Amino acid sequence: MVERLIRSAGNFVLLVAFTLLLPFSCAAAFLWGSADERWLMKVAFTFLGPFSAVLWFIAFSHLVRQRRAGYFMQLVIFVGAAAVIYLLLVNGAYRL
Repeated sequence: MVERLIRSAGNFVLLVAFTLLLPFSCAAAFLWGSADERWLMKVAFTFLGPFSAVLWFIAFSHLVRQRRAGYFMQLVIFVGAAAVIYLLLVNGAYRL
């Protein structure tokens, strides 16, 4: 039971760390990666990009602005990031 709880907590921490480091991973894949790595980062950024934007906003609010990030602004940033990715996909500027 405790081992399962520790494993679940570890998986959560790794998911948050991967989502926070996603912009840096995408940049590294596009600069130095192979075609398969670029494709994987495009797919990861398409689905995890809005979550990454919200996590970066929360970190910025706590560290720089010294206040809590409001839920409404988190929603606005999530929807805005998802809309930008959707528009890039629809207009053909960003292909998977």
